[in-house]
Amino acid sequence: MEMKEAAESLEQSVQNADNKLDLIAWKIEQYENELKWVDSTEVSILKLLRSVNQVKEEYENLRREISEVQQLQKQLSDSLRLQLKLVQGKMGLLKHKIVIQNNITNSE
Repeated sequence: MEMKEAAESLEQSVQNADNKLDLIAWKIEQYENELKWVDSTEVSILKLLRSVNQVKEEYENLRREISEVQQLQKQLSDSLRLQLKLVQGKMGLLKHKIVIQNNITNSE
């Protein structure tokens, strides 16, 4: 169950990051459209700085979320490796039991 929850959490984090990227792209597009229609002498430097600062903050948030996604991916990968080793160990044990059982059956 832990793997399923980790995968779902990873999926949600990726979706959130994707949504943030879409929002940033949309805001940049809106700003570019605004610049096309406004005379360049009327563009406020303060407004421009606020927009740049907002994009910068959203970019930093996105970087943090990507880092979280990468950590979740690593946790998921580590968990999968551990489960694979456990399955391989159990498989080896079962093979060993089968060989022993065959030896007992053949010696009778």
